[in-house]
Order: sequence, then structure tokens, then C-alpha cells
Amino acid sequence: MLNPSAIVWKNGWRASLARALIITRRELRDSLRDWRIVTPILTLTIVLPSVLIAALRMGHDLLERLGPDALDTKILPFSILAIGFFPMSFSLVIALETFVGEKERNSLEALLSAPLTDRELFTGKFIAAAIPPVFTSSAGMFTFVILVILTGGTVPVSLPLLGVFWLLTIFQALVMVAGAVIVSSHTTSVRAANLLASFIIFPMSIVVQIEALILLIGQRVTMLYIWLALMIVLVILLRTGVKIFNREEIVAREGDVFNIKGIFRNFGSYFKRTPREALARQSSNLTKFTIWRLYRHDIPQILALNKASMLIVSLSLVAAIILGWWLSSWKEVQEIIGKTTALTAGGDNPVCSTNLASSVNVYSNFSLPVTWDGIFLNNLRSILIGGIGSLFSLGIAGLLLLMIAVGPFGLIGGVFAQLKLNPLPLLLGFTLPHGIIELPAAVFAMGAALQMGSAFLVPNPGFTVGGSLQLAIVNYLKLLALVVPMLLIAAIIEANVTPAIGCWLTGGKF
Repeated sequence: MLNPSAIVWKNGWRASLARALIITRRELRDSLRDWRIVTPILTLTIVLPSVLIAALRMGHDLLERLGPDALDTKILPFSILAIGFFPMSFSLVIALETFVGEKERNSLEALLSAPLTDRELFTGKFIAAAIPPVFTSSAGMFTFVILVILTGGTVPVSLPLLGVFWLLTIFQALVMVAGAVIVSSHTTSVRAANLLASFIIFPMSIVVQIEALILLIGQRVTMLYIWLALMIVLVILLRTGVKIFNREEIVAREGDVFNIKGIFRNFGSYFKRTPREALARQSSNLTKFTIWRLYRHDIPQILALNKASMLIVSLSLVAAIILGWWLSSWKEVQEIIGKTTALTAGGDNPVCSTNLASSVNVYSNFSLPVTWDGIFLNNLRSILIGGIGSLFSLGIAGLLLLMIAVGPFGLIGGVFAQLKLNPLPLLLGFTLPHGIIELPAAVFAMGAALQMGSAFLVPNPGFTVGGSLQLAIVNYLKLLALVVPMLLIAAIIEANVTPAIGCWLTGGKF
């Protein structure tokens, strides 16, 4: 029999992986012995694809109303992705119990006392938790495809695209499992871990909806970019999980008690202290909380602490502009632009030929009054929605909202390039005067929102998930003291100065 204490002294990744697989075999053996886990897995692998096939066949006539090829080109391909997603969402329960379940069963101390490093413990648990959802989702997908063929249909997608679907499903499962294992290592009860599962399932359900949209518009090659993004997220989660995993903290962490007074007390203490003092759990050496201290000490410290998240937001904006430029070459997008836009080579810009207070958005058919208060309230509402959405999506919702707002600039640039026009006078003239204030404000806010979303997966050292989230919320609220005035100034410039500068630079033409 393999003696773990005898291999601890061996070096190299192979020896380390061998030790991690000891934990993996133990976990899989325990899971496969539990009929409450095996039965649903088999049901989702065999029964669910069969039921879906029967439902599609029964509703064949109804589906044909969507189009002559809607079933083969849209419904069946998306069904493959859906069949892969449902089993992995159920199997997530196994990952959520990896550490906190051991703690409730009073077997965690024996596990953590094994002669294994933190990296090996985390790796072994992750592999054991990843195998069931990956196997179940893959088996469900291929079972569905086989049943389609056996019932007289043809393979709904090409074999290379089916391979892409399979890779997407595998990496979706791995990302969800990585997040669940991190959550399990930082919660004190299975109930709390299951409640936090929504913050893992919700972002991935957004990814599935994006995939459905891509299938509907026929741009299936884009699936490769989603797969690449999932791979990057997986690497980040695994590196983060290994880095913050600490067996001593897991053992010492006590049960969470919902205490409203304690929650408000923590919020108050974080407000009273500067961010660095709160992270170091130090008493405030400065004067009491004042507006002067907020702008002199707190906000600069928050911006310094959020450098990494703001860099991610900035890179996402660059990616959105590149994506918008690329979308301008799509045939479907060009048809939509041709029907809805007033852009013509050398044509008059309606914004420059109407009163600024009643100018219209030339990219839609709806009148849009341009007043500073309307612009300010719209931008503030977007910032707040992005912040709230980030709480429930690990920061993804805020990033997506900002990317959707910035992406059209790349789209407009691509359209102008196709029309052999220079987009710089239009884009710079109508965005730069207020954009130099508005865009940094959005990056500051979304960076703080991303910190709130990531607090569930990457708590601050020495903090519980709840404490880390509270501190992130306080920092977000403090940063609004800078963001809101910036948005107000940008709105006033956008309504009263930007149109004049833009029309002057472009000569009132496109």
C-alpha cells in the first residue's frame, strides 16, 4: 500500500500529482457509494436527453413555424449545449461540499493533518469534484446526439463544431467547480455554500444565453472565443484558489451567525477606518471620519487597492472596442445598420442641425432629449445597476454593461472605415470632451464593483467571505463620492459643450 509519509519527500510535479490523486480516489469512492448522487447523475445522463428528444418530436410542427430549418440549425444545436449545462449545475453540489462537508462530518481535521501540502489538498479535491460534472455533461451531450440519429435525424452540427461544443461544456463545468471549491473552503456550513452557489450558476447561465444568441445569428466561430475566455477564467480561479487556500484558517473558522447588529457594527467600523487600516485590522490613527479625510486618504487608498481590477476593466473596454469593430463586418449587422442609421457619406449630422436641447440620437428612431440632468441620471443609474449586478455575478454583469456601452464606438469606427470615412473627428469630437471625465469615472466604479463580485471567491487574507464583502461594499460606497461628481461634470459638458465641439470638428457632416 502506498505510504503518504514516504512520498512527501519526493520532489517534482509528478510526485505532487500522485499525492493529490490519493485524495481524488478517496473522494470519488465515497461519492460513487452514495445512491443519492449516482441516481440523479444517471437520470440526467440518460432520461433527460430522451425526454427532450420526445418533446422536440412532439412539437415538430410548432417548431417549424419558426422557420423551415429552425429545428436543425437553431433548436437542436442549442439543445446540445443545454443538455450539457443542466447536469453540471446539479453536480455542483459535490464541489460545494468538498471542504465544508468534511467539516460538518467532523472528518476535516483528519484530512488536513495528512502529510500533503495545501496545493496538493486543493488539487486533489478539485479533480475529484470536477470528474462527475464533466463526465455527466459529456455523456448527456453524446447521448442526445446518438438519440437524434437513432430517431431518424441527422447530426445537428458538424463534427468539428460538436468538438467545440464539448470543449465549451467541459470548461464551463471546470470553471463552476473551481468557483464552488473556493466557496466551500471559505464557508462554515453546507447551507451557506449552497446559498452562494447562485453566484456561480448565474454568471454561467449568462454565458449559455450568449452562446444561444450566437447560434441564432449564425456566428458559430465565435464559440472559440468564449472557450478561450473560459480557459483564462479557469486559470485565474485555480491560481487564486491555491494561493488563498489555508488549512489553519479552515479549521479555526467558526460557524457564521446572522447578527444584524454585528453586521451594522462592522459596516460602521469599516467606514470609520481607512481601507488600509481596515485590511490590517488596525484602529484609526487619523481623526474621525470626515469629508476631508475621505478625499485625502480613503479614496486614494481605494484606487491603489483596486489597481488590478481597474486594469481588468480597462482591458475589457479595449476588447469591447475591438469586438465592435469586428462586428461591423458581419453581414447581419450591416443589414441592421443600413435599415436604422442615418449615416451617409458626407451627409448632414442631425445633431448639428437641431437645437441641442432637442437633438436626436441618429442611431435610433427614437427622440432622445439631450439635457445634463437626463444624461447624469442615466449614467448614475447604469453605474448603480452595474454595481448591484456585480454582487450576483462575480463582477461579470458590471463588465458586460460597460462593454455594451463602449462597444458601439468600435462598431461606428468599423462602419466609417467601410464607408472610406475618417471616424476620428466624429468619435473624438463627440466623446472626448466629456469622455476624459466620464470614462475614468466608469472605470473607477466598475473596478470597485468587480472587487465586490470577487469578494465571494477571493476574500481578503484573514477575512471571512462576509467580512471581505462588507469591506468591498464600503469601499464602493466611498468611491461613489468621487464618481458621482465626475459623472455630474461630464453630463454638463456632454449636454452643453460636446455637441458644439463635435459639430465644429466635423463641420456638421458625417
